[in-house]
Amino acid sequence: MARVKVTEHKAKSLLQSEYSGIAIHSDTIDDDIAQMDKDAYIIKVDQGIKKRGKQGLIALNVTKDTARKAVLDLAKKGDFTRFIAEPMLPHEDSEERYLSIDRTRKGFQILYSDKGGVEVEEHPEDIQRYSSIDDVPLPIKFLEHVTEVMNREHLSFVEINPLLVRGDTCILLDAAVLADSAGIWQASWEDADIVDARTKTAAEIAIEELNNGSPASFSLRILNPDGAIWLLLSGGGASITIADEAANQNKADLIGNYGEYSGGPTREETQVYTEAVIKQMLSSKANKKALIIAGGVANFTDVRKTFAGIIDALANHLDAIKMAGIKVYVRRGGPNEKEGLRVMNDFLTKHDILGSMHGSEAILTDVIDEALEYVDA
Repeated sequence: MARVKVTEHKAKSLLQSEYSGIAIHSDTIDDDIAQMDKDAYIIKVDQGIKKRGKQGLIALNVTKDTARKAVLDLAKKGDFTRFIAEPMLPHEDSEERYLSIDRTRKGFQILYSDKGGVEVEEHPEDIQRYSSIDDVPLPIKFLEHVTEVMNREHLSFVEINPLLVRGDTCILLDAAVLADSAGIWQASWEDADIVDARTKTAAEIAIEELNNGSPASFSLRILNPDGAIWLLLSGGGASITIADEAANQNKADLIGNYGEYSGGPTREETQVYTEAVIKQMLSSKANKKALIIAGGVANFTDVRKTFAGIIDALANHLDAIKMAGIKVYVRRGGPNEKEGLRVMNDFLTKHDILGSMHGSEAILTDVIDEALEYVDA
């Protein structure tokens, strides 16, 4: 399954006992700051962004009285909404260590350097590789604790930099964690702890709300706002196959979005999802654009019903679609496949926006090949 980023605040709460960091959110900023009771804090953007110091996304020596301004100043640098406040811990640069533990098929792969900090990448020769925690020159109880947490919480990767070691005590000054999304049902982290470094578009937010209010499944990720290929895909496997085919042709940069609808959505829900994708497609600055409607052979998602919703959305934007010269490429299978394909073919042909039409007899990747040929012509 997918690796997802967990907030630094949650990661440290899992990995370090007696953790005293405070999570600050834009919508609860005053209540969060009210918890601050130390003289000086470091406040950082907590949205999975690396090299925050070099990007000016860290505020040092912040007091409770100046915390609100510090957070708002950081927020303006990228429309950020999540932050973490931690008591300042004076230390020497020479104390900083680097540690990462990556879960692989062969077990844990461990990287360690006694010269950690922001310049660790500048000295790769100092980084040592280990396959057993017993060989790493760090307190064994700390390493056992980290790997135990990784197993219990379904964490696939942990990076701590800098790591301070004072006797048998290890202090995480900075931590990045990736978790296996399939383990969310057994772990103590949840959806709210997963972060995205970028700001979501209006379309992505709308589809997230649609997904949260429906028994069906909807997802949307904008990859390239000015993409030439736009996708209406049903089923996760089909989504991956279509996207991979574009990548295999070195055309992944042409893909405007990624996502899928599945689980038997209604006609109305499919229309809402399609409208979001079409609006993004129409705002793209690509010279030529194509819309792909594709998917595997569905078990219970009604092709005729979902196609009716897609046609409703296309009809609402028909003039703009025709003016932009957009062609529609279709490959679909499942319940009521023939009737759904017939109705879709009639609509696209009538309005001269048909690129190609395929049922379940066609190879899934044919439709992306045809669309790429059109936009490249």
